[in-house]
Amino acid sequence: MSEAESAGRRGSAGRAFTEFEVVGTALGLLDAGGPSALSIGAVAARLGVEADAVSSVAGSRVELERAVIERVLSAVPVGPLSDAGVEWSAAVIQFALGMRDQLLAHPAVVTLMMSGPMDGPAADGPVARDISEALLACLTRGGLPAQARAHGVYSVLVQVLGAVALDVAETDGKPPLPPESERVRQRRAALDDIDSARWPRTTAHLDEIAAWNSVDQFVWSLRTLLTGMVAA
Repeated sequence: MSEAESAGRRGSAGRAFTEFEVVGTALGLLDAGGPSALSIGAVAARLGVEADAVSSVAGSRVELERAVIERVLSAVPVGPLSDAGVEWSAAVIQFALGMRDQLLAHPAVVTLMMSGPMDGPAADGPVARDISEALLACLTRGGLPAQARAHGVYSVLVQVLGAVALDVAETDGKPPLPPESERVRQRRAALDDIDSARWPRTTAHLDEIAAWNSVDQFVWSLRTLLTGMVAA
């Protein structure tokens, strides 16, 4: 970004704004109204400038979506992945929990990440690539062979995104989401009508099924995944 862009652009009404402000405004619109609420025009209206002025900073809507995703991912702590004092699988779990927290704080961003269009892996931003690089380094530290490391990074990211998407699907998708205890309670209440004669095995595990959207289930799944990587 040029020095002029960093200092701020001006719309037709003379209102100065920066790319950072544009992305923050876009994220606020997503949090409040979901993906359908985001557009160049909506960001411009919120900032009180012309749409062309926003486009000159943010580019197209797809480029704006990428920038929003990068903003959220930039808040995910990656330090444990490179900390030699943290056992490698524990580091991956710490990272994944941090990513889960950030995505649950901005549920609509998960929809953007999973629905695109993002033009394929080549469109990943620098923050997303930094995360992949840090994960590869951590799996290397864990002694996984090269091919397993490449598959492993993908598997961890899919695990995080899939788990968060399923959690969000049971809510209205607007932050802050209900606390975990409330979401588990609601799931358990919805299972009361399960036909025990038809689904006896399911009925025997209703409490565990109700907690599928819990941190404990998330960590269990990750540990199992990482154990499988080592054994593969």
